[in-house]
Amino acid sequence: MTEDRLTILYKTYGPAIYIRCRSILSDEAEAHDATQETFVRVYRHLSEVPSDREALYWIYRVATNFCLNELRNRKNRPLVHRTGAEEAPSLNDLERRIVNRDLAARLIEAAHPKVKPVAWLYHVDGMDQEEVACILDLSRRTVATRLAAFATTAQKLLRRSESWV
Repeated sequence: MTEDRLTILYKTYGPAIYIRCRSILSDEAEAHDATQETFVRVYRHLSEVPSDREALYWIYRVATNFCLNELRNRKNRPLVHRTGAEEAPSLNDLERRIVNRDLAARLIEAAHPKVKPVAWLYHVDGMDQEEVACILDLSRRTVATRLAAFATTAQKLLRRSESWV
């Protein structure tokens, strides 16, 4: 018996999509739900899913959009009591994270093409090295090497930009 395309996509990319959902939603249960909803949406548009490696990027985008919509919609839901460890970040923390994320995105644009996806997932999406390695099908050592290369390039660019001021 051959497996259908959706099953193959889920087995191949399900773990990476779950990691993506968890990194955005910061909640394991919501990440499981979001992963399932992502693959329901994939099923609805199965004929549009590209083949080969491009499928991961397509599904990844579906998951990201779904999770970002979930975050936006949270404000309309009743608040659940949170413990101190789960408190929402203050506005200043959020502003600092947005500024840092924006700076990282601008620095990534100047990076080598092999370094860009690694740096983006790590610095902008907030994934750890193991998660980045899983999504990009790289060794963790390769991820660490590319992040080190990005850090060197970013430091040079930042030093150059400081001298312009």
